[in-house]
Amino acid sequence: MAIKKPTTKAKRAARGANREAAAAPLSTIYLISDSTGNLAQHMLTAFMTQFPAKAIGVRRFNFVATADRLAEVMDEIARRPGMVMHALVSPDMKAAVAAGAKQFGVPACDLTGDFVDFISQHSGVQPAANVKRLHDTNDAYHQRIAALEFTLEHDDGLGLETLHEADIVLAGVSRTSKTPTSIYLAQQGYKVANVSLAIQVAPPVQLLGLKRTVIGLVIDPDRLREIRSSRQAAWRMADTSYNEYDAVKAEVAWSRQLFAQKGWPTLDVTNSAVEETAARVVEVLKLGRGAEA
Repeated sequence: MAIKKPTTKAKRAARGANREAAAAPLSTIYLISDSTGNLAQHMLTAFMTQFPAKAIGVRRFNFVATADRLAEVMDEIARRPGMVMHALVSPDMKAAVAAGAKQFGVPACDLTGDFVDFISQHSGVQPAANVKRLHDTNDAYHQRIAALEFTLEHDDGLGLETLHEADIVLAGVSRTSKTPTSIYLAQQGYKVANVSLAIQVAPPVQLLGLKRTVIGLVIDPDRLREIRSSRQAAWRMADTSYNEYDAVKAEVAWSRQLFAQKGWPTLDVTNSAVEETAARVVEVLKLGRGAEA
C-alpha cells in the first residue's frame, strides 16, 4: 500500500504547532481505527477511568482504511498536535502513523501491535493482517445474532415456554438491571432470559423448575427506592408502594428468601456497572465461553 506523506502546508503548520506543544502538555488524544473503532474505544475508555473526567479530549477517526484518508487524518494532527493512539491492522498503515508522529514530534501508541506480535512469536503462527476478519459474518457472528434474538424474545418474563433453552436466566425484582445485563450478555453469544419478580405475584412455574442456569439479582433497598422514585418522577406518577421504602425493603428480602430456598446463586448489583454484573454472571455459572470476536 502506497502511503501518502503529509502535505507541505501541514508540515509548516506542524513545525509551528509543535513549538507550542513542547511548552505544554497535550490535552487531546487522536484515536485512529481502520474499522468500527469499537476495540480502540473500549480500550481507551478503560484507560481513561484512571484520569479526571474531561481532563483529556478524544477525537475519533474510524474506517481509516486507505492511504488518502490516513494522510488527511495526519494532516489534522499536524495542525493541532496531540497524542496518537491507533488500532490499525496493516503494517504499512502502522508505519505511516509512526513516521508521521515522529516527524510532527507527537507521541504515538499502537494499541494492538505488541499483542499480535506476542501471540505470533510464541505460537509460531503468522497473523493475516486482514481488517475484515474482526467483523466477519461467520458462525460466531450468527451465534451472537441468534442469541440476541432469543434474549429479546425472553425479556421480562416473555417466552416462558422455552425458558429452559436459555444459557442464563436472570431473576429479580423490578429495576435490578436484568434487561441491560441480558442484552450485554447476548452480544457475547449467550442466550439469556430474564424474569421480573413481584412479592404479590407467584413466580412462574417454568422459572421454579430451573436450577443450574438461574442467577438471582438483588440490590440495596435504599438504592432501589432511589431508582424507582426517579423513574416515577420522570413519568410524573404519584408515590405508591412501588417506591415506598418499607414495601421495597420487604420485596428485596422476599426475593432473597426465594433465591435461598431454590439454591440459586445471587449477585448484588448495587452500584455495579452492567459490564461488571455480566462478567460476574459468567464467572458464577462457570460458562467462560461466548461467541468469538
